[in-house]
Amino acid sequence: MKRHFAQAKTPQDYRNIGNDCVIVLEALSREVYDPDRHLREGEEEPPVAKTKMRIDRFIEDVASGRDNAKLRRLAKAANDQAQAVKHRAAGDRKEAGIAADSVILLANILRRLDED
Repeated sequence: MKRHFAQAKTPQDYRNIGNDCVIVLEALSREVYDPDRHLREGEEEPPVAKTKMRIDRFIEDVASGRDNAKLRRLAKAANDQAQAVKHRAAGDRKEAGIAADSVILLANILRRLDED
């Protein structure tokens, strides 16, 4: 993702950074979501591509409570920002860079939350 960003020059290149972000989000989704821990009674396991649902559930479980509300909002906002770039008709360097930085931030938050 960082290499692609360094070489990006066109709106299509910047949209592709959004695609890279989604690929990383799907990898994070696979890593943190455990149906044995995060699936509620009566639910079906969401597919890996439903990154927001899967990552949100992980965060809700490991960072529950009022004290972690800001952390949950930060993680959700990072996910939303990365998803938004992929769907824009004309991407630009600033938006793509912020999306990539958001995914990196989210990955680091999830890594910290998963430390035991």
